Amino acid sequence: MVDDARKRTKVYLETYMNNANLTADDDTTWIRFHIMYADPDYLLEQEFRHKRNPVELLFCVGTPTTEPLPVGIGYIENVPITIQCINKQNITGTMLRWTAEEELRRIVETYPHGSLRLLGPISDSEEDLGGTTLYSVTYILRYKRYS
Repeated sequence: MVDDARKRTKVYLETYMNNANLTADDDTTWIRFHIMYADPDYLLEQEFRHKRNPVELLFCVGTPTTEPLPVGIGYIENVPITIQCINKQNITGTMLRWTAEEELRRIVETYPHGSLRLLGPISDSEEDLGGTTLYSVTYILRYKRYS
């Protein structure tokens, strides 16, 4: 069975993400994060305010665009990864977003695997959720997948 690019990317991030590199403003307290698929059928804000297991940071793997290589060779996958976080006690959203970006770059540079993985263009935003600001940045992970 062939896994789609989203699943491959999610497993890749889960395998190499190092919680010790994702910390609160004091640079020592580990934060809680979740790697998930983008666009769930509920408000993302619920992840940050969950009663039993709230997170401080999300890595959301989006729907890729695919460019075919010559027939039978493979594909170039372009997978969006959106980092999202909010301000919480002892956590500044913009600082945590930067820390998460550093960790994502570390993974891609350290573990390119079978085909070279590169981070492409980014976009960032701040969205008002009604009293809370959602800080986010999107990277495009680009890699070749051979048939």
